[in-house]
Amino acid sequence: MCGIAGAVGKDAKVLVLNMLEVLKHRGPDGSGTFSDGDITLGNVLLKITGEKNQPISNDGVLTYNGEIYNFREIAKNLDINTDSDSQTLFALIRSRGIEAAIQELDGDYAFAYSENGKTTLVRDPVGVKPLYYVTGEVFAFASEKKALSGMGQNEIRVLKAGYMLNYNATSITEKKVASFSSGKLMTIENEAREMLFEALEQSIRKRYYKPCAIAFSGGLDSSFLAALCKDAKLYSVGMAGSHDIKQTRYAAQLLGLLDNLHLHEITTKELESAIPNVIKAIESPDPLMVSIALPLYFASKHAHSDDLRVILSGQGADELFAGYKRYESQNPEDLEKALRIDLDNIAQNNLERDDAVTMVNSVELRVPYLDKKVIELALSISPELKIHEGIRKYILRLAASKILPDEIAWKEKKAAQYSSGIYSAMEKLARKNGYGRALRNYLVDLMEKSNI
Repeated sequence: MCGIAGAVGKDAKVLVLNMLEVLKHRGPDGSGTFSDGDITLGNVLLKITGEKNQPISNDGVLTYNGEIYNFREIAKNLDINTDSDSQTLFALIRSRGIEAAIQELDGDYAFAYSENGKTTLVRDPVGVKPLYYVTGEVFAFASEKKALSGMGQNEIRVLKAGYMLNYNATSITEKKVASFSSGKLMTIENEAREMLFEALEQSIRKRYYKPCAIAFSGGLDSSFLAALCKDAKLYSVGMAGSHDIKQTRYAAQLLGLLDNLHLHEITTKELESAIPNVIKAIESPDPLMVSIALPLYFASKHAHSDDLRVILSGQGADELFAGYKRYESQNPEDLEKALRIDLDNIAQNNLERDDAVTMVNSVELRVPYLDKKVIELALSISPELKIHEGIRKYILRLAASKILPDEIAWKEKKAAQYSSGIYSAMEKLARKNGYGRALRNYLVDLMEKSNI
């Protein structure tokens, strides 16, 4: 996991060095740049897989952020000996070309490749790893919007999930190069249950990194992860006396994982100090976004303090298996459409926020529910198995019940921002600071005062 940046045009290297300084929290283990004429690519490194420094160059040049989970298989097919997924990706591009290479990748990634005056940006099909860019006098890109701020150019744009952008001196083009397909409709309950359990087990196995953290709320999604990663450390946070504080302790006890639980009760003072950091990280004062980001911010902060570099979360389970209450009233056809829309928008709505708050603590977020095979399986499962007799996430609960106690597998859970007590505590802070019920105004002013 890293931060990447690049620029094409006048003073490209200076711009990239400035961007890397902004992104240094994403890569505390080193940084590098490579220049060829008016093109400079750069990288800040968080070492997880392999020892290869970036950018990688040999005729072409690559800077890459992410994890390629099948890189060893690809390296074997290419007949190269390496422990580096970035080196494997570079060799694959050189061997197959970018578009063909993308079709072989199983992972979460954003990368830039430059050769013969053309720079190409690529983002994984879910959008787990972010990538932003600007055009104008200079073309520039970076892993976070804040690195592109103040360039005095056009608006900062996001490269959409599954898209490839090509830039050269005369043109810029974008096209979709990676997506998901659904197989034959699955309507048999036991078949769907077994296949889903196996797909999630494989997804978690791919993403597991020792030592590993889990953002743990005690609900279905994170408990399923915990039950399949029994030596992972479980990080849970909430305001004193909140539902999450009680639920996580109870769930960890039911799972026999109390010794793995790192439970932190947030004080009002801690919350007040953290809010500006979270607003800066996610670059938004939206109350809902901030309140959702805060628990993951604290969890990853404590994981970092314990020298952990990877944290798993249950992100994506609600969008794939109909976890939100708003899905309940929809007929099967409309539900299927709504779930697909939410999956298509999950990068913008959730993943970019979650990446920002974990990486500000130099911790890589991995999302097992958003594995390609899990997604394609979920897309093929009948909507009647996702909401069944009024039970949301029915098929996921059924799969999880193979290893989870019924008290967890079938229990409904409140949204994190409410169950953690954080949203209510933010409203109290707004009132304390003279904003009455205007929580948004309080957060906007915090953003302006902090020069965010």
